[in-house]
Amino acid sequence: MAMGRVRGWRAAAMALPVLVLAACQSTPESRLYTLAVVPPAATAQPVRTAPQTLALGSLDLPMLVDRPQIVRRIDGNRVEALEFDRWAEPLADGLRSTLAGDLAARLPGVTVLPVAGSAVGEGTAVLAVTVLRFDADVSGRVVLDAQWSLSQAGGARKSGPSRETVEIPAASAEPDALVRAMSQAVATFADRIAAGVRR
Repeated sequence: MAMGRVRGWRAAAMALPVLVLAACQSTPESRLYTLAVVPPAATAQPVRTAPQTLALGSLDLPMLVDRPQIVRRIDGNRVEALEFDRWAEPLADGLRSTLAGDLAARLPGVTVLPVAGSAVGEGTAVLAVTVLRFDADVSGRVVLDAQWSLSQAGGARKSGPSRETVEIPAASAEPDALVRAMSQAVATFADRIAAGVRR
């Protein structure tokens, strides 16, 4: 009888690593996403009124979306963080570099700096952005609601604040479609900023 127990314990001990390995293999791997620069719909023309250099200053995100996971809005009171669908970099960094790329594509002849730095050169326009909402809902609608203002180096206000709300329908509510729609929302936001910079 004791021998049977020993054999039972040995069999259980040998099966344990197999069970642990199977459990590890069943955990889904995280999928990583980045925002992408979207070319303008039409060829952008240089405009004399645009500044020679445009630098991105402050860029603030709401805490709701400033996290590694992609956030999807369920209804007016509930959101879900997609645990296995994550940003490959902090969303604020990705948004900053994507917005800079989108603006550079829309403002030919203007040097666009992703970060203003502590000291910007004379004649540089500094763009400040406050994002109020940047997420998608379960139907696949992406909303980017943000304020932006432009000032000259040294702090003198040039224009704004202006508020822009962009809504882009995604092809589906799947994360890859949502991220593509989010990239398009940033591009549309950049269209509107570029039009304001040219005034």
